[in-house]
Amino acid sequence: MSIFGRATTILNIVAEGRGQLSLTDLSQRSGLPRSSVHRIVQELEREYFVIRTSPAGGYSLGPGVLKFGMNSHLQLVAGMRPVLTSLARAVNENVELAIFSGREVVVVDQVSSTARLHAVTQVGKSFSLHGSCIGKVLLAQLPDWKVREVLPEVLTAHTSKTITDVNRFIAELAEVRENNLAFDHEERDVGISAVATCIRNAAGVDQAVAIVAPTERFNVLSKLFVERLSRLQGSIDTRNLLFGASAG
Repeated sequence: MSIFGRATTILNIVAEGRGQLSLTDLSQRSGLPRSSVHRIVQELEREYFVIRTSPAGGYSLGPGVLKFGMNSHLQLVAGMRPVLTSLARAVNENVELAIFSGREVVVVDQVSSTARLHAVTQVGKSFSLHGSCIGKVLLAQLPDWKVREVLPEVLTAHTSKTITDVNRFIAELAEVRENNLAFDHEERDVGISAVATCIRNAAGVDQAVAIVAPTERFNVLSKLFVERLSRLQGSIDTRNLLFGASAG
């Protein structure tokens, strides 16, 4: 593995560890010698890409990476905000935008419907990959071997309807790939259902767009939601999704 590859591996693990991982933890999770991890972390600290969060060791992402994250976030949101707003008005439900973040998916923008569901998701909130439609539709863009590599060893049951069998989950992803639509039937939160599609922007970033609603209403309006998301897939010019152009 190259030096750059080692550094990005450490950064990804630090991001997932949320300030709780020591050098020994980083070494164990990365498979790199502790001495190598120590040198890499020292270099990252020097540029403020990571910072120490406790005297005992524990590292988190530092302000050096913030400018990259903010720039990426602004580009994604600027291009998709008009699309999300238009979709939310059309279905009169909450609409969310999410992207990969390490081994999780993160909601980076949301348009809430004032007449419908109060926001159940905060922008910046992360979700497990297997327990949400946004996670499913993003994972479906990867080959099965990569999906197995990215998924945790144990799939946590968020509700009684969460898929916790890896083989069954992989089989569902095959269905998702057929029409680029993934469903969440109370697999993350009881009483809440959702459907999502994946749109790839000009920079090659996969973005999940989801419509979220109370299950009772979702069951009645799911055909409308699917129709609108399917229409969205064919109406967006991804070349213009970096700096604010919108779809009609």
